[in-house]
Amino acid sequence: MAQNILILSLTRMGDLIQTTPLIQGLREKYPDAKITLMVSSDFESTVSLIPGVDDAIVFNLRQFMNVDDWEDESWVKIYQYLESEFNSIRNARYDLLVNLSHSRFSALMVHYLKIKDVIGFHCSGSGDRMTGHPWMQYFGTEPFNRNYNEFNLVEIFSRSGGIDMDGREIKVLEEFIDFSEAEDDLVIGFQIGSSLENRRWSTASFAKLANLLVEKLDARIILFGVESESKSAEEMMQLASHKDRINDLTGKTDLKQLTGLLKDCDYLVTNDTGTMHLAAALNTKIIGLFFAHAHPFETAPFSSGHLIFQARIDCAPCSYGVHCNNIVCVEKVLPEHILAFVEKHIEHKNWYLPSDLTNTEELNVFETVKSSQGLIRLKPVIRHDLAVKDVFRLAYSSLWRETLVEEDNAHSINTQEMLADYNISESKNIEDIIRSKTELLQTVIALAGKGARLCDGIVKNAARALPVKLVRFGEEIKIIDEKIELTGMAHPELKPITDMFAKRKENLIGSDISRLGIESKNCYVSLKKESRRMIEILSAFEGNISMSYSTHNSMRVAVPGR
Repeated sequence: MAQNILILSLTRMGDLIQTTPLIQGLREKYPDAKITLMVSSDFESTVSLIPGVDDAIVFNLRQFMNVDDWEDESWVKIYQYLESEFNSIRNARYDLLVNLSHSRFSALMVHYLKIKDVIGFHCSGSGDRMTGHPWMQYFGTEPFNRNYNEFNLVEIFSRSGGIDMDGREIKVLEEFIDFSEAEDDLVIGFQIGSSLENRRWSTASFAKLANLLVEKLDARIILFGVESESKSAEEMMQLASHKDRINDLTGKTDLKQLTGLLKDCDYLVTNDTGTMHLAAALNTKIIGLFFAHAHPFETAPFSSGHLIFQARIDCAPCSYGVHCNNIVCVEKVLPEHILAFVEKHIEHKNWYLPSDLTNTEELNVFETVKSSQGLIRLKPVIRHDLAVKDVFRLAYSSLWRETLVEEDNAHSINTQEMLADYNISESKNIEDIIRSKTELLQTVIALAGKGARLCDGIVKNAARALPVKLVRFGEEIKIIDEKIELTGMAHPELKPITDMFAKRKENLIGSDISRLGIESKNCYVSLKKESRRMIEILSAFEGNISMSYSTHNSMRVAVPGR
């Protein structure tokens, strides 16, 4: 039973707000525990909004940014600061550490702190970065398989702490908010900046949307953002026609003022930013814009009732590390799209697809809703034809929720419900693809079985001290692992499974050959289990697709006498 919990979240404001379901769950799980949150000095003020936190540690490397303030330019001063801070944390004797920062620096920090129970990233004595918890291992593979991920980071982090996600959403403490005076006007906030410039909707598009909202709905517009985004705000203001209806507060609000103003907004039109998560936690309706690397399945606001736009093109989202010289995805979302949805929402108090919406073939629109299991998910508002990546993304959402928590929910999935948001009447070619990938999964199962048997041989011969056989078994295992890896590389739909297998194996450390043999065998057993379950899930999808296709095409059959 944890009594003294430390949570490391050394990233941005949005990430801190996304920890709130985890912290809430830990508070319920360990009601008598002290929970301390470690944050960067840039976001120290955000701690006052996070419920369930008893204390905070502020990590301040910002003090070393200006070398003119140093007595000398030696790195000794930084080392002394780190040593003092880390020793102070060690002396506090935390018994559970949750590391949500995935940097190498945080992994080294965790190793130095010597806390017994660690969830998240840490490193071995030799400096290798480790990810012990199954959901954190999944998090380590997700960036390489983004098209097949259905999990918001909020859910991944919370599940890594053993938290049940039923009914959970992000939230903040509103008693710390300075509320402004409410007015009768329709107030719409714009967050036109973001931490990465290529993720932003153009200032011209924001300006045109402002013009439409003022002219059609007599709206007042408030511009939010930090000081560094003032230039973008000035560009937008120059392009806007109704400057008297726009209040530019970019760089002019502290956190409490920002939260009060966001609470009074009827809607916030925003890029993927911390402001978006804060507004969602305040129950302000979000219209989220996701471009370039931003991916709504990963970082959409984790609460219900919000609208998300994303280009439906093959390259969206960009892979991490890719620098795009032609960001066409921002052109797929039009100001007219957003205006039409806002008009519908004002009329019906819910998000409805406007009947006259145009240019939607290359546009994804999602609403954040609660599933029948009480989980936040993205529900497509525009009903597109079912694609192969949709099938595998939905299949993996079932697979990982079952296998990573080791619960037997094999009969709980409802494939008809999961496919209801897509047009599957023209999806016959998908059946062939499913069958071919199922055959490959059988190959993976066979390789995993052979690997498990070789591990048995290693354990047996380690006890007999037969090094020649051990070397031969090791060489054969290397060949098997290469074949498993190549299967995933050649078939992206299967790569999430083969990557999870590789992630588990890279977390095996030590020199005890027998123990390593047993733990390696467990990796192969998990690979077999997940591959078999994936075949069952895909077969269920295939049956529903086939049924829909047959029903649809029976309407086209020539009938005698007609």
